[in-house]
Amino acid sequence: MSVPETLETRLRTAMPDLTRTERQLAAHILSNFPVSALGSVASVARAAQVSSPTVIRMVKKLGFDGFPQFQAQLHAELGERLASPLSKHDKWAGAKPNDHILNVFADKMIENVNATLRHQDPVGFDAAVDLLSDRERHVYMIGGRLTQSVANYMATALQVMRQDVTLLSSLPNTWPPAVLDMRAGDLVIAFDIRRYEPSILQMVELARDQNATVVLITDRWVSPAASFAQHILPCHVEAPSAWDSLAPLTAIVEALLAALQQRSWNETSDRLERLEALYERIRLFKRLR
Repeated sequence: MSVPETLETRLRTAMPDLTRTERQLAAHILSNFPVSALGSVASVARAAQVSSPTVIRMVKKLGFDGFPQFQAQLHAELGERLASPLSKHDKWAGAKPNDHILNVFADKMIENVNATLRHQDPVGFDAAVDLLSDRERHVYMIGGRLTQSVANYMATALQVMRQDVTLLSSLPNTWPPAVLDMRAGDLVIAFDIRRYEPSILQMVELARDQNATVVLITDRWVSPAASFAQHILPCHVEAPSAWDSLAPLTAIVEALLAALQQRSWNETSDRLERLEALYERIRLFKRLR
């Protein structure tokens, strides 16, 4: 089943074909999406410093009959973005599938992982791998209330492959020393899915102030933190559950790690051999007899 493009995705895709003033308008909307698109035609035009006809022309280029249809789609997507666990559960429970939940869930997870990996922009994905491969960059990871577990997993795996990897706490009062040490060009990988967390937005804004590069791993509705990210890796996370699925985020992480390993196996294998010697020395793993 194909997943329709979101308004934000359509705006980004259409950018090269827009006029200068239309690009100005699109950039304004994307800078604080979706709030920047919620007003009237006149108020949106005024905030973007373009004319009202420019707003109308641009939404028609996106495939809408006019601004009311554009905003109707925006409101529908907002309902998806802000869905609470209770409302998400009701949506799935109403269908009352006859199949066992294991089958229903398996089908949805396979669909999500396939859609996440197949619909990635290869240029953006490869750029993220390039950044991870650059050992001159310190890499920082941060996630939210649930996604911190994925950030932790990526940091743990990445520390096997390279040095200078730091897992940031989700508590803002622990950030200042790390932010103080961030250098221009360092890499921050942030995880944020609906309902989006202000702390992630705050962290990536601080990182950009330090001229760090930000890769955002988010859902297909795209976190507001995208306004500070150079590269965005969207995931299909909707599940037959009250909670969105972290499996597609993990799939993207594992794809990044596999690409990085392939890119720099000589350095990784040397580091892994030395790590294995240390693991053996402290008897970290149980030996098989």
